[in-house]
Amino acid sequence: MAALVVVSAAVLTLGLVTTRPSAWLVFAGVLGVLVSVGLPVAVAVWWVTVRTEARLRRRIDRLEATVQDTRLKASRHEWVQEKALERIEWTSREAATGISHLAWAALREFSPVGEAQAVGAVPRVLFVTSNGGGMGHIARCAAVLRHADRALDGRILTLSTAASTVAAAGYDVTYFPSHTTAGVSHDRWRRQFTRRLLDEIAAYRPEAIVFDGTWVYPSLTDVTDLVGLPLVWLRRGLWRESTDLTQVKSWRDHVTSVIVPGDIAETRETAPEIFQDATWVDPVSLAPASLMPREKALASLGLDPERQYALVQLSGGNGDGSATAAAVQAVHDAGDIIPVVVRSPLLSSAVVHGAATIDARFPLVDLAGAWEFTITGAGYNSVHENLHTCTPGVYLPSAVTLRDDQEKRARALAGAGLGITADDVDGIAGSVADLIAGRHTDELRIAMRESLSEQGAPNAAEAIVSLATK
Repeated sequence: MAALVVVSAAVLTLGLVTTRPSAWLVFAGVLGVLVSVGLPVAVAVWWVTVRTEARLRRRIDRLEATVQDTRLKASRHEWVQEKALERIEWTSREAATGISHLAWAALREFSPVGEAQAVGAVPRVLFVTSNGGGMGHIARCAAVLRHADRALDGRILTLSTAASTVAAAGYDVTYFPSHTTAGVSHDRWRRQFTRRLLDEIAAYRPEAIVFDGTWVYPSLTDVTDLVGLPLVWLRRGLWRESTDLTQVKSWRDHVTSVIVPGDIAETRETAPEIFQDATWVDPVSLAPASLMPREKALASLGLDPERQYALVQLSGGNGDGSATAAAVQAVHDAGDIIPVVVRSPLLSSAVVHGAATIDARFPLVDLAGAWEFTITGAGYNSVHENLHTCTPGVYLPSAVTLRDDQEKRARALAGAGLGITADDVDGIAGSVADLIAGRHTDELRIAMRESLSEQGAPNAAEAIVSLATK
């Protein structure tokens, strides 16, 4: 290589210093110099590149060997679980990674869910509820548990802020805040909720999951698919005509089964066709099999049995306070009956002048014998608790509930002679006066006894147990 440099330099010099400079000699000299210098540089670059690639390939091989070794050490069951978890949080790679890690921690510590129960033990069922505008979802789940006659053991995971009130009544309840209450994004909340579901399943080992709400969360579908549990949708009917029915039309893609509690304003025959292909039961409520005597109910509330009382409970869409104040005033104006207002666990407490105030109790329907009548919204639970206990009611339907068609339910009650409806807040006074002055309370009680529907909670529990024990 050095000789080539010397020769090239000589040629270049000769080409420049001769009497007649030669372009060919100059060209040959320059080319020789370039080749002699560039060739070693090119060889050096090639050598460095080859060595770098070789080092990277060895590192990649070691990493692949480590991954493969880890996979071989993991059980086949865990590996399948990890792959399944990759689709739980498909919205982002970061979410999928986090869920996979937590799912492994939650699931690899216990045997398949179906093997957790002792022989002869009743099935364990995890009830999950959305939040909603009132206590309807959590109360319906509690009703199924109450009337299950020990055919199942249940735990409630709820987004309702009334969780502590229900837990105080002896139910096994745990609370998880909705994304609005938690103040986080939908994606982050979904990841957190998925983790919580996995934790609950790992700790409680249910044989079925029951969801009561209007929209089945994707996390529920994915988690139940992952662990092989049936998912039952306890779906209250009578949805507004404007409701998005996409999920209902394809409910088999989201849940194992749908149970629809009956409604005074809707039956299987009158429901939309897409709702008819489900398990229908009679109306479900917390109403007890037998009512507490009036004197005992009043004594438990600390109320004078010599007086008469009307329950005013307007929330779940009628809870801004104006309706409650109007109802209290209407009771005062109509007769010698004392209005009783319950401090709602869902709303901030406020002083209501002219009314007796009691703390929230659950289930309040146990004390139905204390009331001459009630003034409530036309929500599912309020209506059917009154019907099951034959308690007269004035109903103020909410126009702001997203899916529950309370106006239609109130019209059905009035049309069947089973209740009196106030069209708006201004109409409460006239409805209460009509109920009291016309002595319609006795007529309503008789009508409700004659049309009394069966309690549907035991049949709902039976359907859940059937799925859990398949």
